[in-house]
Amino acid sequence: MEVVLEKIPQDGQIGPMQVVHWAIRVGSGEDSTCYEFESEGIQIGSHTTCDHGFKIKRQRLGTTRRSHEQIRQWVSEFGSRHPYHVAGADLGAGRNCQDFVVELCAYLGVDSSKLPWRQARVVEAAAGGAAVAVGVVAVVGSALLRYLCRETGRDDSAEIPVGHARPVMGSGSPWSQKQRQKASEPGDPCDAMARVG
Repeated sequence: MEVVLEKIPQDGQIGPMQVVHWAIRVGSGEDSTCYEFESEGIQIGSHTTCDHGFKIKRQRLGTTRRSHEQIRQWVSEFGSRHPYHVAGADLGAGRNCQDFVVELCAYLGVDSSKLPWRQARVVEAAAGGAAVAVGVVAVVGSALLRYLCRETGRDDSAEIPVGHARPVMGSGSPWSQKQRQKASEPGDPCDAMARVG
C-alpha cells in the first residue's frame, strides 16, 4: 500500500515558520486511512482531525506491506507508551506528531530520510546557534573590556585574587587616590573585571 506524508498547516508560528502538523496516509482513494498523533492522542480516520482550511501538502514516501490491522495495533501501542507534548522528543518529555511520523515510517519500512526536518529540530538548531553566538559575544566582550582597561592604565587585575576587593595601592602605585576611588565604585566595568580576574 502507498504511504504518503500529509503536511497540514496550522494556525500559529514558531518564529518565522508556520506550524505544520504531520500525518501519515496509508492506501489510496476510499481505502486509504489517515494515522496521526495530536494533543487528543491517536487519531485514525478517513481524514485529518487538524485541517484548519489551509492547503494540505502531500509527499509520497513509498509503499508498505503492513496491513491496516497491523498499523492500527502499532499506532495504538504508540499512543499508550507516549504522552503527547508539542515540543516533541527533542525538546520535551513526550512525543509530537512529527516524532510519531518518523517512528511510524520506520515501522512501515519506508525511507524516513525523505521526511522534511522536524520543526523541533529546526528550533533546537536555531537555539543552539543563538547560544553559541551569545557565548562568543560574552568572550569577545570580556576580552575587549580587559584590553580597554589595560590600555587606559586601569588594569591591575593580575594583583587581585578572584572574589576579593581591589587592594589598597601603595605610594608607588600609578593610580591616584581619585582613580582608586572611581575604579572601586559599583558598576565600573574595569573594577568588575579586576574582581573576576
